[in-house]
Amino acid sequence: MFNLPFWIYFAVAVMLALLSIFIRKLRFIDIQIMILVVAISMSADMLFCKQFKMYHYVDMNLKYIGWYSFWANLVICPAIGLIFIKFVPRKLSLVALYIGLWTVFFTLFEMYIAKPFGILHYRKWHIFPYSTIGDFIALCVEYLYYRILIKRLR
Repeated sequence: MFNLPFWIYFAVAVMLALLSIFIRKLRFIDIQIMILVVAISMSADMLFCKQFKMYHYVDMNLKYIGWYSFWANLVICPAIGLIFIKFVPRKLSLVALYIGLWTVFFTLFEMYIAKPFGILHYRKWHIFPYSTIGDFIALCVEYLYYRILIKRLR
């Protein structure tokens, strides 16, 4: 039940999120963003991972895949979402570039770290284009929700 690369990924995501909170203080909006990210990641995971069996976290003979999905969606995804939103630029032209760079980073991370180290296993899923499109849409939704919260709460 112990997959070292997954737990290293977990620890790094949490440490980077804590560092981003240290650099830019945690706000109410950030907590709302993390709730949104949990909702999106849990929903996508239930649909694509559990329902359609397109991918799963950490093989382990498929015995503990729910356990790893739970921690990934409850901790890793919101930690990464928090890091993303803490450093989002104010200019709209830079936001497009920022989202594009994050999308490329996520795609490369899946191709060169998550897949080779066994953090993610793909049955019917293709990193490109599925993950790339999904990451881009998720980051856009997160940013749009952030902009809505900024307007409503200030």
